[in-house]
Amino acid sequence: MNLLRSRWSTLWVAVWLGCLLVCPAPARAQTFVELGGGWNVPAGASHGGSNFRASLGWQVAPNFRWRIDAFTNQFDYTTTNTFPCPSVGCGVPSERVNGLTANGLVNVDPRGIFYVIGGAGLYDVETQTTELHFGVSAGAGIAVPVVSHLRAVVEARWNGLLGATSGPPWLVPITIGLRY
Repeated sequence: MNLLRSRWSTLWVAVWLGCLLVCPAPARAQTFVELGGGWNVPAGASHGGSNFRASLGWQVAPNFRWRIDAFTNQFDYTTTNTFPCPSVGCGVPSERVNGLTANGLVNVDPRGIFYVIGGAGLYDVETQTTELHFGVSAGAGIAVPVVSHLRAVVEARWNGLLGATSGPPWLVPITIGLRY
């Protein structure tokens, strides 16, 4: 049930961000939306996985932007089980990290193609239990213009969770997406 609830909340965030695209042009002149997905660098006992991120941002100055991210990261444990499973319900255990972060993006070059990102937020670690942790993040990205208001984005960001956790103590999602 938690998995279904988590996917519905991610879906609603994505729909809400998509609705911003139909706002009048002056209202969204300094606002941008990003949608992306990708994979995770292995953390601890996990062996990678996938991620999805929906973001809403604002251009504050020519070289500085604020961005709010809602994301979900799925990790799969390595296992020695042989498949097919000998019983119903067995399989590769997994863990999920959902989060909501506030970030600052600073352009490294005047064209705004290369940027660095840093921020902090709240992380929800779902293993056999659910834990809430504060965390920090830092990374870099490339945003290449495709057409007038559309950019292709590739971003790698380290996220460190503060305090002891039953899940991964850190994660590095590598995300490919679009910014409008």
